[in-house]
Amino acid sequence: MEKAKIGENAGIIWRILESKGGLSFEELVTETGLDSTEILTAIGWLAREDKICFNKQNGVTSVRLFQEIYY
Repeated sequence: MEKAKIGENAGIIWRILESKGGLSFEELVTETGLDSTEILTAIGWLAREDKICFNKQNGVTSVRLFQEIYY
């Protein structure tokens, strides 16, 4: 898979998370129409850039955009 395609998929996921909030992996598959490899590489890209964070609740891990709060 080319880096450009991974970056494009990361943008797709970022925009969906921006509009929908935190989503599980299964919800990302449904919302994006991307396959599991495409989603996982894009999540890795976003995680490496500190754009997302992970939340595990009731055995389900969800992904949401990372937001810094300054006081």
